[in-house]
Amino acid sequence: MGNALQLFSSIKIGRLELKNRIVKSATHESMAGPEGEVTDEAVNFYCRLARGGAGLIIAGNLFHDWAGHNWPLQLGIHSDEMIPGLQRLTHAVHAEGGVVFAQINDCGRDAKAVYCRGSHPRGPSRVPHLLFLHVPRAMSKDEIRSVIESFARAAVRAKTAGFDGVQFHGAHGYLINQFLSPFTNRRKDEYGGPLENRRRFVRELYQAVRSAVGDDFPVIIKLNADDKFPLPLGVRFKESLTTAKMLAELGLDALEISCGLYESGMAMIRGPMPLKLAVRTVRELAVLPAPLKWLLLLSNPIGARLYPFRENYNLDYAKAVKQEVSIPVLTVGGIRDPQKMEQIIKEGWADMVSLARPLIAEPEFPRRIAEGDLSPSKCVNCNLCLMHIQVKGLRCYRGKMPGPQEYWPS
Repeated sequence: MGNALQLFSSIKIGRLELKNRIVKSATHESMAGPEGEVTDEAVNFYCRLARGGAGLIIAGNLFHDWAGHNWPLQLGIHSDEMIPGLQRLTHAVHAEGGVVFAQINDCGRDAKAVYCRGSHPRGPSRVPHLLFLHVPRAMSKDEIRSVIESFARAAVRAKTAGFDGVQFHGAHGYLINQFLSPFTNRRKDEYGGPLENRRRFVRELYQAVRSAVGDDFPVIIKLNADDKFPLPLGVRFKESLTTAKMLAELGLDALEISCGLYESGMAMIRGPMPLKLAVRTVRELAVLPAPLKWLLLLSNPIGARLYPFRENYNLDYAKAVKQEVSIPVLTVGGIRDPQKMEQIIKEGWADMVSLARPLIAEPEFPRRIAEGDLSPSKCVNCNLCLMHIQVKGLRCYRGKMPGPQEYWPS
């Protein structure tokens, strides 16, 4: 039954053909070396995903410049010195039959100075960060142009290293999202104010990347449909829809539709972490300053109440985008049930389903579905995997605190 599913029909992103409609959505994995270099652990992580049968793997959160770096052990694509290691990763994934994109990101005002190699966090405007408790400096126009050029160079490195395409992160409150948002972008020049100005940054960034890598190399974006502030702040869907249409018309190859950011209750990471585990986890995250630890702890029950977990929580946004664009649309968020995944594809609500936590918990999930086992994902939505990547390599804990058992053996 498995291979008769439309979920396992082929699809093209640009001119690249994928074997099925299941995507490993990008996540930070805390598996790089101290300079951002690829490690054996990172290669093994992505090889296991490739063996699991996903049609596309998006390798997550590669930083293009130390000024936009925000995580310990974050993979880097900021220097030509990274290319040999990245080639080792892509060649290993290809040897397992996988297809892999590089997600390039700049954290902007969401960066913490301790990770920025001497650079103070910067963003479109001097808007205090409600969770990280700092005030970023406003970027000059020269800095904006420098970031755009740096993204383009990073995309060329990705192509040289053998990645099959690139995604730039325009969601979850990172730099591209910050320029799009009227809450974080209060500039008075051509990069701020009305929507046409606020989306100038992402437009120029896409055009620079496309010019650098050529028309045949897939370029996609992860885009917030809504920032999910409980108050009328930030990116709202009406504006986001017009941004999606603009990018599609410019020649973008696909859109992954997400929502939420840190400051609005982390709506992109839904699921109730048991309070006892949350307290113990926050205590163990020694790398974080004390105020941030406890803000993270408080955000868990608040976010769970504001944005309770439910299946396919971004699907309505993806459906609406799908009706307005001709390029593939990926829906992400709360996707757990193979039968519902099949319905999404069969009904044409989205072109691909994008999963993160289910493939962390069970990288062989796509292969299992293809073989006819349509039972839901083994992910229990505890979010311990995402809490612990501040200090440990990404893995599944299945609702239990870290112990001797490893879910990602070497």
